Amino acid sequence: MGRTVKGRGKRYEPRPVQKIELSEENKTKRAIAAVLFLIIGASLLVYCFIVFITPEKGWTIIEAKNTENDSGDFIFQYYLGADGGDTRAENRAVTALYNQSAEKISRLFDDVRDFDGMVSIHTINSSPNTELEVDEALYSVFSLFSGSGSRYLYAAPIYSRYDNVFYCADDLMLYDFDPLISNEVRKEFKNTAAYAKNPSMIDLKLLGNNKIKLFVSEEYLSYAEKEGITNFIGLSWLRNAFEVDYIADTMIENGFTHGSISSFDGFVRNFDSGNEIYAFNVFDNTEGGIYLAAAMNYKGERSIVSMRNFPVNDIESRRYYILKNGEIRTAYLDADDGLPKSSINTLISYSEEKSCGKVLLEIMDIYIADSFDEGKLSGLADKAVFSVYCEDNVIMYNDEDLTFSGLYKGEDREYTVNLFD
Repeated sequence: MGRTVKGRGKRYEPRPVQKIELSEENKTKRAIAAVLFLIIGASLLVYCFIVFITPEKGWTIIEAKNTENDSGDFIFQYYLGADGGDTRAENRAVTALYNQSAEKISRLFDDVRDFDGMVSIHTINSSPNTELEVDEALYSVFSLFSGSGSRYLYAAPIYSRYDNVFYCADDLMLYDFDPLISNEVRKEFKNTAAYAKNPSMIDLKLLGNNKIKLFVSEEYLSYAEKEGITNFIGLSWLRNAFEVDYIADTMIENGFTHGSISSFDGFVRNFDSGNEIYAFNVFDNTEGGIYLAAAMNYKGERSIVSMRNFPVNDIESRRYYILKNGEIRTAYLDADDGLPKSSINTLISYSEEKSCGKVLLEIMDIYIADSFDEGKLSGLADKAVFSVYCEDNVIMYNDEDLTFSGLYKGEDREYTVNLFD
């Protein structure tokens, strides 16, 4: 559209310019004034640029928007200027490293795509019985599973189907994916689990020097072809635990030690070594509804894993499905039979020494079980893993140094705390 004025019959004509003679003295004064105004204007522009572009010292949210990654699942907060440096340069460096690390780890864990110059989980699934060299970060995760004895890595074929539960528009659609409703699905999951938990049928061989081989027997390959199975291994809902670990460890390795990263599904890596006090909400699900029972307080480096069999916000719909009768389906499947299970409503476990992935592998079998075993949970304290859970309006905990704030007290109920052995 042209910048013309419409609707005028006569063109606008300005008055003739009058020529005014200036004395040499006036010319000098005008020149000096012009230079002064130029200096002042430039200074103001620089000041405004610094104020609006340079982030202030303190907590800020770092975002990874420059690359394709899973950071939409995370909140990454960092304290800029804690060491007295240039906050603008620090912000740029932390943001760049966040983008780089988030993209790399999301690609390594991708079970749908391959990437040039990189072996992803999809690449491994597509190359059974083939020796491959993987990134050190991926090899480290596989080593954790191997060392823990967990077979959860091999439950991927079950999750490939079960995850559809969380995208169902109504209860009728559940019959194709829910083993608690469909006997056919239950049988399928049980049959697949029999292969997945058997090392003679499938096993990820760690060959050293970041080399691996996904062994899959001919019998399992035949079964997989018949059933349309393409994902033999995968991290499913555990993925974010290992992603926040990798991002946090990368930050620490590069000297950035004043941050905290958390995922929407209950994984927190706090790598702030300062004296800042943090709070983590403790939710409880009761017959009367969901309650924010209290907040557990902590400071210093901490890895936190929270497992709940109920959602507390809309974003968690990717991990829960609520049936019309009030029943809730969770992402926590028992690798032995493929059925969703939770021994208690809420379990929060944490460690100052271990990563989120390590804590998760310690508590999974305790939480994903038919019954709750407090003895096993208590025994983890010897491994520097402490826990919190709710029982009959009591918040149970086994860390003498842990404190709570905001204990719920209402007309319907009141929460108290109790230290268990």
